[in-house]
Amino acid sequence: MAVEKGVNFFGSWETSDGIGRAAGLNIRSLEAAGVKLDRYVLSRPVALQSGRDTIIDDRLLSSLHYKVNLFQFSARWVPHYFSRLSEGALDGFYNIGYWFCEVPRIPDYWARQMEFFDEIWTASTFCETAFARSANIPVVRIPLLIELRKPTARILLNQSGQYQTPFTFLTIFNTYSDAERKNILFSIRAFISAFDDNPEVKLIIKVSNLEHDAILREKLHAIQQHHANIEVIEGYIENNAVQALYDEADVYVSLHRAEGFGLTISDAMSRGVPVITTGYSGNMEFCEGSDSRLVTYKLRSVGHERLRYQKDDIWAEPDMEDAVSAFRELYTSYPTWLLKADRARSRILQAFSIEQVGGLMRERLALINSNFTFSSDMGQRQVDRTVGVLETYGF
Repeated sequence: MAVEKGVNFFGSWETSDGIGRAAGLNIRSLEAAGVKLDRYVLSRPVALQSGRDTIIDDRLLSSLHYKVNLFQFSARWVPHYFSRLSEGALDGFYNIGYWFCEVPRIPDYWARQMEFFDEIWTASTFCETAFARSANIPVVRIPLLIELRKPTARILLNQSGQYQTPFTFLTIFNTYSDAERKNILFSIRAFISAFDDNPEVKLIIKVSNLEHDAILREKLHAIQQHHANIEVIEGYIENNAVQALYDEADVYVSLHRAEGFGLTISDAMSRGVPVITTGYSGNMEFCEGSDSRLVTYKLRSVGHERLRYQKDDIWAEPDMEDAVSAFRELYTSYPTWLLKADRARSRILQAFSIEQVGGLMRERLALINSNFTFSSDMGQRQVDRTVGVLETYGF
């Protein structure tokens, strides 16, 4: 049985969607923290792969070098990836699942699948609370790294008073991530209510996998035909093209109903782009009302069965009036929001740096590898140390 200190990492980091990106960020954080790492790429049915794939079976487990396994894939895929394992095959390892969720209570079958794991890591307090409600194992918040980026050239020009035209709002989403959760039609309605067909203001919508939602595709095509200031970009594009979209943005918009973390929001903030977003769920890990335009909401039930959500699940319904006000406010008070966005960028790049996140991982893994033993920190203290006030402030 493997006893070396390090991590066997299983995940889909070669895909460009949110799950793949999150896995890649965690690999970077582990490596930066000096954690020894063996990587095993996992294929997913819903995302393009490189052609390499790992089958998790007893034979593979017997060849692993390290005691700790970190499995980063959706909880709903546990039966798929573990179907070839014999009973007890994971015994002797310390097994961590890195999971996300977007609703306050996880499905019962997710909770049952915790039997394969010794603890769960997750990216936000929102997710941590949801998992802990059903968990009989530790749930540990290990947020995602927010990558260090320079402000975009457009933002720098705006900061110098050289404002670019048209004033451009951007939103990015994947249909597979649930278009109703991403709430794109709400965002479009709020934009149109705020600006109508004003040619000086533009909304860019980047959407992937739109071909899998015929109704939404029809709606977006009709909207684009009737509103010249709305542009819809479909399909997969390379990372440099995604970067170009952020380079074109004056404001990023995500009026979602729920997020596990909110990578596109943090991506925009790390570039100095002001954001409008729902003040609910995982993005509140890094969004603050002092420097992000948080739209108010009411909680509601999903109301119908969906691929990942049940009708009784809870998510947020942003307030339309406040969303319209947010669009107008960012447009009319943009210099103020540029300053706020700059503060937000500085704040998150420090709090979610590779050093901070990697340090949390290294610290937790050290505890695991020491079998949660703790040295006494009282031996060097004197029992008669003062408990009185030391700083008198001149009184």
